[in-house]
Amino acid sequence: MSTDIFKIAPTFYGITMVPPASWREYGYALLIIAGSDGEVSDPELEWLTVECAQAVGVDEEIIADWEEFDFEECELEEIFHEFNTKSFANFNKLLIYDAIRMSSADGDYAQDERDQVYHAAQILKVPMETVMAIEALVDLEHAANKLRLTIL
Repeated sequence: MSTDIFKIAPTFYGITMVPPASWREYGYALLIIAGSDGEVSDPELEWLTVECAQAVGVDEEIIADWEEFDFEECELEEIFHEFNTKSFANFNKLLIYDAIRMSSADGDYAQDERDQVYHAAQILKVPMETVMAIEALVDLEHAANKLRLTIL
């Protein structure tokens, strides 16, 4: 097996192997989307560099690259052109899902972020009804977490 492949969280993402460079680009795309409102807030960056990074098992080098990435100097088309969307199944929907989760990590899924999610979905050919279903799923997850915190 090649050393340039990571084993990641197959139960959550439904995949087992992704090249490390793909995670770097994946994070860059998420940063561009979450930063479309003018900033990547601390909770958004923490979602990417802690929650997402742990879930997919990226190394410290990729996390450092994410933290140094200038999201204002890059376009989604450029990232998606570089990124092989065939790296893992359901890439397009997973990226939209994670973009919404990251963009709403600070409690504010801003209109600029939403517009950028829709733009990404258009580039990735994810139908709008699927995007709306993913948004509803993320809302449901937020509500379930809020209920858990209230009860416990």
